[in-house]
Parts: sequence; C-alpha cells; structure tokens
Amino acid sequence: MNSFSLKSVALGGLIVSGLLVALPANAQDKTPDQLTIFTSVSGSSWYGIGAGMAEIFAQNGVSSNPELGAGLSNVANVANGRGELGFTMSPAITVAVRGDEPFTEPVTNVRVIAALSESLMHIFVDGDENIATLADLQGRPFITQRPGSITAVVFEELLDSQGLAASDLDLSTGSLTEQQDGLRDRRSDGMVSIASYPSSWGAELANTVPISLLPIDDAAFEALTQRMPTVGRGLISGGTYVGQDADVPTITANMILIASADMSEEEAYWVTRTLVENIETVRGLHASYRDLTPEQMATVPGGGLHPGAERYYRQIGALN
Repeated sequence: MNSFSLKSVALGGLIVSGLLVALPANAQDKTPDQLTIFTSVSGSSWYGIGAGMAEIFAQNGVSSNPELGAGLSNVANVANGRGELGFTMSPAITVAVRGDEPFTEPVTNVRVIAALSESLMHIFVDGDENIATLADLQGRPFITQRPGSITAVVFEELLDSQGLAASDLDLSTGSLTEQQDGLRDRRSDGMVSIASYPSSWGAELANTVPISLLPIDDAAFEALTQRMPTVGRGLISGGTYVGQDADVPTITANMILIASADMSEEEAYWVTRTLVENIETVRGLHASYRDLTPEQMATVPGGGLHPGAERYYRQIGALN
C-alpha cells in the first residue's frame, strides 16, 4: 500500500488511468465488514450524499458511516487505508498519480467505484470587452479560485496547455463570491469555476452584468487531455445564461466514488451492485443525480475502474 502525506487539504478530484485488469470469471461478491465514506464538511452536499449512501449500505446489512473530509485528503485517507470509500473529483487523480502538491509522492493505489455527477468549467468574461479566446486573457485582470481547489488546478493546466503562464494574466485568487463581485464591479475581466450545470449563481451573475462564456475548442481540449486525461468533454447549451446564445464547448470534471486497490474485487463488486440495485434511492440523494444511469456510473474519464466494479458493470451491460 502506498504511504504518503498531505502538505495541505483542499477539495479536488481523482481518477487513475490505465489500470484495468483481467477478471476471474468465477469471482463472487462478498459483503464488506464495514464501510467508512470520506465526504466533505458537515452540512455540505457531499456529506449529505455520504450519509444517504451509508443508509443504503446499512439497509443491505453493512454497518456504514460518513466521515468529514475533502477531495484531496479523501484520496490520501482511502489510499492509506483509513477508510474504505471516499468522494473526490476526477482531475485530482492526475494530481495524485503525478505526486503533485499537496501529495509528496505519486499515489497509484486508488480505483474508481462509480462516476456520480458531472460539473462543467465556466469561464465567464465581461461581455463588453473584446475577449473571445483564452489568448485574449493575456494582460487582463482575472480571478481564479484559491490554490488547491480543483478549479484552480485545472485552469492552470489549461493555460499551460495553451502556452500561457499565470504570469501572462493579471491573475488573482478568491472565493466564488469574491470572483463574482470582481466581475460585477469591473475590477476583473473574468472568472472561472468548475460548477454544476446549469449554475444558479451563474444565472444570477448573467442577469446582473453583461457576460460571455469562453469556449474551449477541440484543439485546446486535446492539448489539455495530454496533460490531464481525467477531464471530459461538455457543452453549455445556447440560452442557458442571459447573453449566451450559442452553444459553448467546455470541459467537465466528474464527482467520483473511490476505493483502495486493496479492497477485494468481491467487496468492490458488492458495493457497486448495491448502489445500482438501489439506484432510485441514489437518485434521490442529490438533484444532480436525478437522471443517473449505470452507464454513466461506469463512464470514468481516464479509466481506472476497480476490477470488481468493472466486472459488475460488464455483467449488466453498462460497460462494453
């Protein structure tokens, strides 16, 4: 088992690529002894989802409980065996596998049980300014999110993939509220957030000030996935926000449920089967899960499904 420490705790996400293995045809599922689920802060949506999942597992005979956590620290806790399951965001897998901060060494012993929801990168810019591409942000005041957040990590990777450095922008960091205020007050020409879709705060912002959404074209997406294969492709449909008439291509990050590679294939199969067989209850845990399907649960940017989860998805036809 990998052993590593965190220099700091931040929300992030994670998925391991290239880790699918051959599966024994006669493997059976096995009920875990217990399940601890690392989530987020008390009162957060992740904590509520974790509590709901714990109840599903308990109703199926396994003592389970949610624990406080954060995206990147959840990776550390699962990888080090402090708990069986955890929530994170898919791009954090790249961070962990590379051993980038806050990890002090590469982490390769985490696998994915399920993809649960998808968030889209929103790059809002002042609609009165002549900003149409990422390159147009050079020299302009722009607010990203705080260091360690998955938004900040992915945005920096996106800039790097386009030959841009943070120093090429008049870049500052802030909370989501500070980002919005900066755009409203015209102290900033833009902001970025990986957010649920459609975003309620984004709609409010677009109703307050003229905005545009920057597209991430195919070339930029391909360049980014060379560096960060754990992001996906998405589209912000035209008319979603006031002032945005055309479709805007962007990138996605998945909220995922992870387990250690040390979890047996049989136990991972049981966890996956239990969630899918109770999918109507899972859909009720959060609004973003309303249309969740087994096929979506099995579709993980960058790969890295736990062999037990992969076996179950293949058996029910959710994965070819």
